[in-house]
Amino acid sequence: MKPAQVLQNEPELLHALYGALTQPQGFHSFLEALTVAITGCASQLLMIRRTPLQIDHLWYHGLSDEFINWYLQNNMIAQDVVTNQAVKQVPGLFQSALPLLPDFQPDADYSKWENDQDMLDSAWLVVENTRTHTFVLTIQRTVAQGAYQQTELDALNRLVPHIRQTLQLYRQLESRSETASSLAAVIDVLPDATFVLDSMATILYTNKAARELINRERCLSIRDERFNFAEKDVQAAFFRTSAQVVRSSMGKEDYCSETLFLKREGRTPLIFVIRPIENSELLAGGALVSVYEPDNRPLPTADHIAAYFDLTPAEAQVCEELVSGKDVQAISEQLGRSVSTVRSQIKQIFQKTGCSRQGELISRILAALLR
Repeated sequence: MKPAQVLQNEPELLHALYGALTQPQGFHSFLEALTVAITGCASQLLMIRRTPLQIDHLWYHGLSDEFINWYLQNNMIAQDVVTNQAVKQVPGLFQSALPLLPDFQPDADYSKWENDQDMLDSAWLVVENTRTHTFVLTIQRTVAQGAYQQTELDALNRLVPHIRQTLQLYRQLESRSETASSLAAVIDVLPDATFVLDSMATILYTNKAARELINRERCLSIRDERFNFAEKDVQAAFFRTSAQVVRSSMGKEDYCSETLFLKREGRTPLIFVIRPIENSELLAGGALVSVYEPDNRPLPTADHIAAYFDLTPAEAQVCEELVSGKDVQAISEQLGRSVSTVRSQIKQIFQKTGCSRQGELISRILAALLR
């Protein structure tokens, strides 16, 4: 195969790449076009924290939510052969993952995933290094699609200077100081701790209440301008949630808001509500994170919830318990109902409110009734 035949649509690829600087989809559209052009099955641009090794953000194409959840919950990045090699290297050119495999010893879960997905090879590129992070681009192939040939890697390497330049420009645009200053007047008047995230889930701005919260809570901190949770499960859940909400803000998915609960010993949990910020002249998508402290602000009662959302008293009681951070089992015990009854009532609530997830429902209740 001649190099000229490998990427016949290079002008279109470059157009999609530089479009990441101005279009709400960011790098997602470019990854889709690149995957198709090189005959891959999936691709990712990852922002990887080197210590501890974890994914702080990603753009992707061809990955299911189920896979991303499994990958994060099982800390598969610790075993990923490409990732572990990439964080040790300086930015360079595209390489095949096959030469790394002879020394690779994955556990049973990782091997099962590779077999289930029929994965054979990955073309990978270390795009950029910062003081704390490595940016890596990977494009996977199945057995049917075949291993990467050198001519294909050479064709991909023609894109490398453009990829590197675009990512650097993207990061510079995302960190513009005028974004934070323009939002400051709005955020500072809010009574609850509020954080503004850009499209890479980096914290652009915090109001006074947010800074006070960070100073007094041991279970939460900010490191390298990103949230750092004491609980690993919450860290993984926040990553999944913020990535989904940011994609929503870019128009890649329907409007999506979510809620997480951060447990505190001997006190009520902190309630994190994450909502998309639609892209504008100031911000190419992002998220607004509001943190509510039930000890300081009374949560909506069942009576108020029933009246506002036209629910039955029994359904509204379930909502009140959900908003307080209880799971289905705890609600069952609290209200003296079977687990199956509570789940059936939640389904009815979803139908009446138009929600599809508990986190979305809680976010909607708080937005409507918390005063």
